[in-house]
Amino acid sequence: MLPQKQWYDSSTADPEQVKQLCREWNTNQVVAEILLRRGYKTREEIQSFLIPELKNLRDPYELRQMREAVNLLQETIVGNRRIVILGDYDVDGITATALMLEFLNKCGKLDLDFFIPNRIKHGYGLTESSTDILLEMKPELVITVDNGITAAREVQRLNDAGIKTIITDHHLADASLLPSGIVVNPNHPECNYPFKKISGCGVALKLIMSLRKSLRDSGWWTAKRPEPNLRDILDLAALGTVADVMPLVDENRILTHHGLLVMNEKPRLAIQVLQKLKNVKIITSRTLGFQFAPLLNAAGRLEDADMAVKFLLSNDQQEAEKMANKLDATNIQRREKEGEMLETALSLAEEQKQNPALILVSPEFHEGINGIVATRLVERFYKPVLILSEREEKLKGSGRSIPELHLKDALAECADLLERFGGHAAAAGCRLIPENIDAFRERFFAFCQKNIPESIVPKLHLDGYLEFPKLTNMFVEQLDRLQPFGEGNQEPLFSIETPELPFTKLKEKHVKWQVNGNVEIIGWNRAETFTEKSPSQLAVNLGFNEFRGRRKIQLTIQDSQG
Repeated sequence: MLPQKQWYDSSTADPEQVKQLCREWNTNQVVAEILLRRGYKTREEIQSFLIPELKNLRDPYELRQMREAVNLLQETIVGNRRIVILGDYDVDGITATALMLEFLNKCGKLDLDFFIPNRIKHGYGLTESSTDILLEMKPELVITVDNGITAAREVQRLNDAGIKTIITDHHLADASLLPSGIVVNPNHPECNYPFKKISGCGVALKLIMSLRKSLRDSGWWTAKRPEPNLRDILDLAALGTVADVMPLVDENRILTHHGLLVMNEKPRLAIQVLQKLKNVKIITSRTLGFQFAPLLNAAGRLEDADMAVKFLLSNDQQEAEKMANKLDATNIQRREKEGEMLETALSLAEEQKQNPALILVSPEFHEGINGIVATRLVERFYKPVLILSEREEKLKGSGRSIPELHLKDALAECADLLERFGGHAAAAGCRLIPENIDAFRERFFAFCQKNIPESIVPKLHLDGYLEFPKLTNMFVEQLDRLQPFGEGNQEPLFSIETPELPFTKLKEKHVKWQVNGNVEIIGWNRAETFTEKSPSQLAVNLGFNEFRGRRKIQLTIQDSQG
């Protein structure tokens, strides 16, 4: 049973400020209130939010060691020395790899290759086994994207073999594991870059932005080797940013806004194929997060992620469609495996439900799906969850957390019991030997006990109350000015009374109310719950549903009460 969320109506704002904002921006009162509550108060702040402009991206050279990275990379390109990109198997790493390859291929006929580790064979990022592969590939320069910040030993091995390295990453650093040499990461302890929440793909883009200008200044671009338009690769930056659940504020909002424009105005072949496969007309951040990203992620979860990189870069229609169908089939397989794992996890969770966190271990858990199952259990139990696969005398897995607990800090507290760990506040991974599991559980639980308040209830912040007569196309269009939505800029959420009309069931799983000719309410996977007891209040997002040339206002249920 999902924990009952406590609803908070956040719709209060200074009436005078609201009036002024409505006048200045010709906007609806509700939209004005949302902007003010989200911290956009001055004219400059509101303008940069409502009109995200590429000129407002920060100078990449504010990133520590960017100049050294550009100089080394340019020198390697000019000397036509061998470059290997080391990526990661999630969408952020896949898009960062594709973005680097696409740009570098336009720099001339370079000796260029890439390698994305297999999740199970090699582990995440620059590990000992992935270093073995890189040594066999004999590069003169290795560029990591979306990984490498804790690979001190592995970077040293490469350097000892005469291979130079540029580490580009965005994950949190560990002072004892910092690699030597050139490291471009906003979260490096010595980096003063003001925006720390940029994606791995975003960091790779910053390197490319600097490199393009440096090559321009040196006269590298010619009629036969024209300077690439970086707007064409913003679609990849948007996809990586949204898929990695980076907050869609500041630079991330700018990149995602313009990346979505590229996808809708001038989509690359891979995006066109995905649109057709998923029957998508207008691509939004929700499309990226819930339709495109899972397909690309499936490659790295169950197969090899290099297929997803090749798909994104494909210029052959037949080849792209074949790869998309394979990715889709892999994602269906992933969903089936996820369902099986969730059953096992729920059974194991029963034995630990009194603990402040869940640490679940099973040989049945697949490493590629651990993170998704952990997310499902956090939603169900509202406590930190670690899902560990038992394989070859190692326990390895992924965790997800709640806002009240910083997961990487919790793992750092147990560092001496772990062989490897890393990640962020909300998501992280680790590896340990089975002999340490009891001591690890004890210390992890103690950290949770100390840092999580005794009584916590998941909160749901509402942006106000809606009445059906006030639901107009203009109102929804005004809300759309706040897009792209996602982490850090959540889709506005409103409470509304449940219609007195009976709902209809869709495929026996979903519910639908047809309120009038222009307004409908959809509740995905809520038929069973609502049949037992129809709620009195619904928490809904608003949008348009366009079908066969007709546009309706669609309210999508996110929660219910009463």
